[in-house]
Amino acid sequence: AEAHHTVTIYCRIDLGLDWTAPNKGRNSGYAVRDNASRFGFKGSENLGHGLRALFGVEYGFSADASEPLSTRNSYVGMAGDFGAVALGRLDSANPTKSPIYSLVTSNVSFVIHDAGAPAIGTKVLNARNRTSNSIGYMTPTFSGFTLMTRYYYNGSDIEVPKTGPIKNEGDIRQFDAGLDYRNGPLGLGVAYASDRKTGGLLANDFDEKVMGVGSYDFGLLRLSLLYGQDRYVETAKTRKNVDYWLVGAMLPMGSGKFMANYMERDVQKDRHGVLTKLQFGYGHQLSKRTMLYALLDREDPNTNVHGNNIKTLSLGMQHNF
Repeated sequence: AEAHHTVTIYCRIDLGLDWTAPNKGRNSGYAVRDNASRFGFKGSENLGHGLRALFGVEYGFSADASEPLSTRNSYVGMAGDFGAVALGRLDSANPTKSPIYSLVTSNVSFVIHDAGAPAIGTKVLNARNRTSNSIGYMTPTFSGFTLMTRYYYNGSDIEVPKTGPIKNEGDIRQFDAGLDYRNGPLGLGVAYASDRKTGGLLANDFDEKVMGVGSYDFGLLRLSLLYGQDRYVETAKTRKNVDYWLVGAMLPMGSGKFMANYMERDVQKDRHGVLTKLQFGYGHQLSKRTMLYALLDREDPNTNVHGNNIKTLSLGMQHNF
């Protein structure tokens, strides 16, 4: 029988020793780097009649240095036969998930973690994982389909000038929706997102997104494909439509797994530039909670700029408890 009230305390510590190759006048160098270490509390209360109250708070910290804590998520919510609803600072770890980022994580194998050199959720995919002042809703699953939605109200982006009248250019509202489909080894997802401002969008502001993603697990190998287009307020020198795509693979290998991804994204502020990123990684599970890993990442932030590619080799360890 389900306990009346449950609380889970958890933590992840992830540290890597990174070597970055020289590029465009920079020296090569070594650094110990944190990769999204975090700790948190989450739980639920059985209210009867099929209803559960949900709550959680998660903080990020830098395990390699003394830095202030950051709030990754904090929410209260409710779940039942109607699905789940949550209020607060929401990301993919909350009960309603993140409409776009959760589609990515369901179908694409990150090379070890979505942090540090191989991070792609923000830089390449613009997966809009985390927003404050938000309300999220996720439906129950019907015949393999689950709908996730989230609305972000104005908050930290409001701009208040020191003098003169208050302007509303920063009064931003965001809507995200994602439809997930699961059927055995097949996974599919489609997503839409948009931004609006009371004062109207400004030059180079994000406008809207469409994205499709899929994966198929052959048992010995899982393949992933993703394509999306972000639309912006263009100028004479910048793009309106930014296309991006990814192809990836994950291969289980004994007590570990090998992952590889290649992706490209148009550079919004350079009509002739493309970001390219190739990455490989292997994670070896010493136990259920402890993993050793090695990864190699090569990124060219803009193919229209000569000699600015970045190569990173990382050896690290992740522990969860």
